[in-house]
Amino acid sequence: MRAGIVLLLAPLLATASGCDRIKEKLYPPQVDNGWKNDSTLLAQAPTVLLRVVRSAEGTRAVPIASVGAKGLRALSLTGRGWRALDVQLLHNGRSFVPYRNGTPLAVTQANRGMWEGETLDSLPGCRQMIPAAAVSLPDGVELLTSGSTALRGVPAALSDGELQEVLNVVTTLVAPSAGVPLSQMGKYRRTVAVVGTGATRSPTIVVSYDDPQELPDSVTRLAERPRQLILVLDKGAYGYKPSLTLKDVSPTRISPRRRFLGALDADGDGNAELYFGLGESIPRGELATFTYRFSGDTWIPDWEYSRTRCLG
Repeated sequence: MRAGIVLLLAPLLATASGCDRIKEKLYPPQVDNGWKNDSTLLAQAPTVLLRVVRSAEGTRAVPIASVGAKGLRALSLTGRGWRALDVQLLHNGRSFVPYRNGTPLAVTQANRGMWEGETLDSLPGCRQMIPAAAVSLPDGVELLTSGSTALRGVPAALSDGELQEVLNVVTTLVAPSAGVPLSQMGKYRRTVAVVGTGATRSPTIVVSYDDPQELPDSVTRLAERPRQLILVLDKGAYGYKPSLTLKDVSPTRISPRRRFLGALDADGDGNAELYFGLGESIPRGELATFTYRFSGDTWIPDWEYSRTRCLG
């Protein structure tokens, strides 16, 4: 009798097994490809570019991109991936290289990570944020890279006399032709950066003119001088000349004000890219990053990062 029962059940078991195989074909097990990609990236331990964000809560280093032979690649991770990155990259004692204009400074260390204890930062209504490390940094540092080895830089030696000659030409000829009258120059705050980029045999000069007065929206743009003018100059056969011009008349029209962040060689080709961010007054624009690379005798757009810290 028992043998008969087994014989009767055998076809049923075979049928059930066949159904399971069909279900597996129709409904394959779900694979967490997002985490698979995240873990593959983290296992490679790439050099990471971090933006410096300063606020009333403190100074933060926020990872935005990986650095490699193909240049910058924006980090796009799952929630699990961001938490793993926090453990791997942002914890207390982790080393970072800070850069001022493009020159590496002494290695610094993170004070703590995003989820190393009580959550470091939060935003109203934001369920998932890009993590950040709490850091202590000197003024003028806007960019960091992970690790203790700096990206290769280019010397930026320029005599005070030659720099002053260039600035005199900019003040009297270049800036007025770009819309900043000589008579109005006193309204602007000027900042100057001399950076090694490898674009030419001489350093690149970045001159920014900022007028704190905003342009009323009722004013006709074409009749107004720019409230910001950024001039990048490189040396050619007949001296320094503009290789990039950025100007803005209004924070709500044309393009928002920008600020120079520095120069770094992200792809290791020996030539640095120029980095710009948005003005500090632009809401939720603290991570926005724009890079330019030198081509021919001008700087052209190369990479852009426009995400905010809130991922959803």
